[in-house]
Order: sequence, then C-alpha cells, then structure tokens
Amino acid sequence: MQKKTLLASLVVATLTTHAVAAQSLLETYEQAVANDPSLAIARLQSESAQQDVTSGFANVLPSVSASVNYGVGTESFQAPTDEESLAFDFDRQRLSASLQVQQNIFVLAAFTAYDAVKVNASLKEMEAAQAEQDLLVTVAEKYINALKAKEALDVLNAQLEAVDRQYEQTQQRYDVGLVTITDVLDAEATLDQTRVSLIRAESQYDIALQDLYTLTGSVPDGVMSISENVPVDAPAESGQQKWVDFAVSNHPEVLMAQKGLEVGELTLKAERERLLPSVGGQFSLDYSDVFGSDPVGNDNEQNWSASVGISIGMDLYSGGANQARIAKQGITNNITEQNIEMLKRNIAVQVANLYRTVRADAENVDAQIQALESRESALQATTVGYDVGTRNIVEVLNAQLAVFSAQNALNNARYDYLLNLLRLKQAAGQLSIADLDSIEQYLVN
Repeated sequence: MQKKTLLASLVVATLTTHAVAAQSLLETYEQAVANDPSLAIARLQSESAQQDVTSGFANVLPSVSASVNYGVGTESFQAPTDEESLAFDFDRQRLSASLQVQQNIFVLAAFTAYDAVKVNASLKEMEAAQAEQDLLVTVAEKYINALKAKEALDVLNAQLEAVDRQYEQTQQRYDVGLVTITDVLDAEATLDQTRVSLIRAESQYDIALQDLYTLTGSVPDGVMSISENVPVDAPAESGQQKWVDFAVSNHPEVLMAQKGLEVGELTLKAERERLLPSVGGQFSLDYSDVFGSDPVGNDNEQNWSASVGISIGMDLYSGGANQARIAKQGITNNITEQNIEMLKRNIAVQVANLYRTVRADAENVDAQIQALESRESALQATTVGYDVGTRNIVEVLNAQLAVFSAQNALNNARYDYLLNLLRLKQAAGQLSIADLDSIEQYLVN
C-alpha cells in the first residue's frame, strides 16, 4: 500500500505543476465556435443560400422599371412675307417618362424553382449545424489528445522522481558495500532513459497544445486533468440494433442527403414545367411634353399613353436540349438515391462497430484497473525481495516501470472510451453540447 500511496502522491504533485492557467474543454469549444474557419465557412454558405431564396422569390414578383429623358434643342422657322422670307431660331425642351410593369401570370417553373431554393437553403442550414457537430467532436479529439499527452508527461515526471530516488538509495547502498557497482550502473541507465522519455513527452504535450491553435486561433497554456471518478459504463449488448435503427433514420448526413434529393426532385419538376406555356402580363404608361413657343404661337405639347398586354410563350423545339436536361436530372436523382442507400449501410456498420468498440473500451478500463493493481502489488513484492536479497535492482526498476506503464495504459483506456462514446453518439445523430458538459464535470485542475 505504500507504493500505491507513493505513486498517487507523485502523480498528484505533478498534476499541480500543470494546473496554472489550464483551459477547460468547454472553454476550448467556445473559442473554436468563435474562431474556427471551417464553421465560419459553413455559416456563410448558409447565409448565401438565404440570398438565393430572396432572388428566387423575385422571379415570382412583379418587376417595375421607370425611365425619364430630358433634352433641349434649337429649331428654325421661316415665315413667308410679300417680299422675302424671315427666318427665326427658337429653343424647344422635351421631357419624356415611361413606367413599365411586368408580372408572370402562369409560369409554373418559376414557382417550383423558388421551392427548390427554399429547400436548398434549409439544406445549408443543416450543413452548418452538422459543421458544429463535427467541430464538437474535433475539439474533443484534440483536447483529449492533449489530455493524453499531459498525463503521459505527468506519469513520466512521477516515474523520474521514483527512479531518481531509487538511484540515490542504490548509490547509498553501494557506498556502504551492500550492493555492487552493477546495481548502481543499472539504476543510472534507467534514470537516463527516463529523462530521454520525459523530453519526448514534453515535446508531445507542446505539439498537442499547438494542435488546438488550428481550431481556436490561440495556444492554451495547458489543459485540465480528468478525475478517476469519471463514469465508464458499458452499453447493454441488446441495445445495439436500436442504436443502428435510430442512426439510419436520424444521422445528419442521411437527413442532408434526403434534403438534397428533395432539391433534385424539385429541379426535375421545374425542368419539365419549362416545356409548358408561360403567360405574362405587361402594363406601360408613357408621357411626353414639349416646352417652348414657336414664332407662330404653338405652346406645350403633352401626350399620355397607356397599354396593357398579355404574352404567351412556349418552347417548341430546342434541338433536344430540354429533354436532355430532364433526362440528366433524373439520372442525377437516381444516383442520389443510391448514394443515400449506400450511406445508410455504411452508417449502420459504423454505428454497430462503434457500439462494440465502446463496450470493449469499458471492459478494457476495468481490465486496466486490475492490471495496475497487480503491477503495484508486484512492485511491493519485488521491493521486499530486493530488501532481503532475493531480487536484484533491475527487477525492482522493471517493476517500477511496469507500474507507470500500467498507469498510462489506464489513462489512455479512459480517454479512448470517452472519445469513442462521443463518436458513437455523433454517428447515431445523438450528439449535443450536453455530452461535452458531461465530460467537463469531471475535469479538475
């Protein structure tokens, strides 16, 4: 039990050195939501699609245009007399204005195309929401990778302290003639190797922190640690099919693909409707006025005119291009249907595999806990044997390294379980910010 207490105290002491300015998981996610370029792109694409809705609606509304023209000119006038003609120059001003209104009365393709852009806009909203879910998992992956690297570093620091203490004790025993120089050299070699491993671990931790920069735009000073009390529950074996069935119907990618098919079907309908007659109405109002009097006394000339008309148009023949577009869109829709079916099958396999993986991860955590306890018991026995002369220093050092290796394996097993559980929920379409919050509750400084 002394060795257990020693290991725990060493690790806790090391954790404390990394607690300063540690950034939490939710803080990292909030920074990523505000700064991640991929999410920003998805949101901008959604906003762009909303502009398409406005443009599409404009095609079914009246279009109104107006124009005004103004001009000044000089005209000549000759007045005949008894002896000779008299010539006069005078100025005339001309003003004209026109107002035109056009409205589609019967153009089914325009209304169907408008429906298509509305559905496409909702698809872009779904893609933006999916980008948030993808970001949630990506943040969790990178943060957990940083947690792994941090705890590996903490364990190595604790290991270095334990090996260094063992080296000092061996040196003292050698000084009083209790052990040979070989024991001292073995302890020193293990100490040097641990220092090398520690350098690598520090580098891996720094790299993991730098990796968060791609999401948040800043490098955290550190990450928190996770409590050993984090719950690890294996899902029931009988529940796998329910997860698969739910995922096939509710996975975001399936829903988006189905929405994309809806857009394709509306596009096909619009292509067919373009072959139908179209009816449009036009109204125009024109005004003209001429200012200025000529020498014979003619004054302003004002004219008003208005017209109303209806036009009917129909595409009778275009060399087969219309039919080709219709056929191509139909083929595209068929391809989309097959892609949806393939997507559902892939998701079913993915969810089933992840479900089994999470079950195995939970069992692995239990096994690693037992393995760590066994390694600690073995270390105690080896240490006692070394004290009475039945074990050598190499066996003691190996037993110590085995304990720290088991601690690392247990830490990684916990993180693998948490990460694969998030992936399972994402694959099944059940992931939310609450899942990150459930992990956050077990993070400690």
